[in-house]
Amino acid sequence: MLSPPRRPFEPTSAEPELSRARWSLLVESLGVALSPVIGFFVLRMQAMAPVQLPDPSMHTIYVVDPSQMFVRYATAFAPTARMREGAQAGFLVLARLAYLGFGAVPGFFVMRYVLALIAVVPAYLLLKRLYGIPAGVMAIVVLLSSPVVITAWGTDYPDCAVISYVVGAVACLAMPTRERWRPAWLALASTLLTLAVWSHGMGVVLAVTTMVVYGLVRLFRERRRLVLHSLFLAGVAAAATFVLMVASRFVLGQFDFIGPTLIAAALLSTSAQIVQWHSSNWRWALYVAYLLVPPAVIVAFAVSFARRLRSIPTPQLFVGLACAGQFGFFAYLQFGYHVQTLEMHFFSSTIWGVVCLALAVVLAEMSRPIWSQGVASWLPVALVLAVPLAYEADPKTPAFGWWPVGAVLALVPVLVALVMRLFARWGRTHAPSRVALACAVGLCVVAMTGSTLELTVAPRPSTPVLKGLALAGDPEPSYSTALGGNATELVDWYQVCASLPEFVGDPTYHGEQLMMWFFWDVPLLLEPVGIFHEGFNSLGFGFPVLTPGDREVLATRRPAELLLLGLKRQGFEAALKNLRPYGPELVRTTVLRHGSAVLHAWLVILRAFARPSIWLATASS
Repeated sequence: MLSPPRRPFEPTSAEPELSRARWSLLVESLGVALSPVIGFFVLRMQAMAPVQLPDPSMHTIYVVDPSQMFVRYATAFAPTARMREGAQAGFLVLARLAYLGFGAVPGFFVMRYVLALIAVVPAYLLLKRLYGIPAGVMAIVVLLSSPVVITAWGTDYPDCAVISYVVGAVACLAMPTRERWRPAWLALASTLLTLAVWSHGMGVVLAVTTMVVYGLVRLFRERRRLVLHSLFLAGVAAAATFVLMVASRFVLGQFDFIGPTLIAAALLSTSAQIVQWHSSNWRWALYVAYLLVPPAVIVAFAVSFARRLRSIPTPQLFVGLACAGQFGFFAYLQFGYHVQTLEMHFFSSTIWGVVCLALAVVLAEMSRPIWSQGVASWLPVALVLAVPLAYEADPKTPAFGWWPVGAVLALVPVLVALVMRLFARWGRTHAPSRVALACAVGLCVVAMTGSTLELTVAPRPSTPVLKGLALAGDPEPSYSTALGGNATELVDWYQVCASLPEFVGDPTYHGEQLMMWFFWDVPLLLEPVGIFHEGFNSLGFGFPVLTPGDREVLATRRPAELLLLGLKRQGFEAALKNLRPYGPELVRTTVLRHGSAVLHAWLVILRAFARPSIWLATASS
């Protein structure tokens, strides 16, 4: 007997579910991928950070035109290791590729989008696997709403990359995964830590601390294959370094960035450099409230997971110990050694990615009672988002230091974590209603995120004159404007500064030095003069009159070209007349404009020092 014919296609009951799961995964992946863009507009993240030091634009020149620096200044900079900015290939290679592919300002934002993904994607996956999708989204919001992270991403200083690399690596190392997928996560973590190492000196500190903590956790929790995995991590780091060296050769023009990095580290360890950058008096810290955030988060983390060590899940244990280890090492280097790890906000910012990750884990642990309550599980996410939005509505935070306001606010996360521990213990016997659980969790989330945000954005109070402070003091960071700040003028000036190397043009021979001359008391010139290394390549404060010090500098450096810069042409003609003893020849002039940014520039050849080849090149052009 023949069986009845089957239809060409009969979907089983599992196929619609599979289809829904695929669509759900697609929407989820798209949401995470677009989260930096969504966060940019929802949180009104400041697109760029205000210029406070020339250091970021000293890196911009390597992004825009690295050959100018290597050809012009390799010899002149050698005694003082000032080419160290060009050795930070972990950041510069990616930034240079973004510039080549998209241009100055678009490339800047493409690079920041990549850095944001490097941070938020592993953090999202980690919190999702530990607590669920809402917790993963909360981790994204915590990272994208951090004023420290936003400010770091807003400049070309390499801390922008170190933050993302390190938080991504820590999340990858903590990731709960099947054994067959572990090598992939280890390889990704090792690659990110290697990029952090070759981006900035603080990346070395963070990478070493992270791997020490990881090794100890594995030693006491999971020794199986520890040696094999350690060798694998080292092998990936070596391979990543070699690939980066090859990329640096073709993208930046320098294959060996390890040697210049070691030379720079040795120079910065000299007593003269230490006095200039590191304060021997620790009391300056009492006036910097945002430094209370890491210890507050670490203690709150310890309170949230206070139990027998063996009962703490390994991923949470590793994140907490990594955060504590990194901050502890930074504190030792600052107060027990001679490195300005916490004193310089460009340095201290590098630990903030892991601090944000630890804060997200604490918030997720506190919210555990409502993660399984359907729509209510999204309440913590909504409140974590609401806190920075409320701050943007009225961004007025008074200046305060550690005592008493700072100490009180730093105590709030600890007390909140303690209250939630006690409430959770009480709830196991009294079965509180869903409304009571939601209210308790909501109040605690708001209190913790609000207190840490206030500590972060608080301006520094007036600091008394203290002995033993660094000669080159760190300016106050602009964390208070990171949310809701306007960066239109900053973007305009970035575009103008990125156009300056093209106006100057490529040097015609190796060692053809260019120096600058301008009014030093014009703050808006801080970024443009940083393009060609500010003070080291500039004449003194007498513009447009040559001082004896200027003549000595010219005689010593013998620059072939002099670049006159100003917001107006004021003093340019007088400067050209005063340069007559050096045979000045005005090559070309320009007015670089973009939006509200206007920069006047004159390029002058000094025949007394320039080789004939530069005259021929000028005549032909």
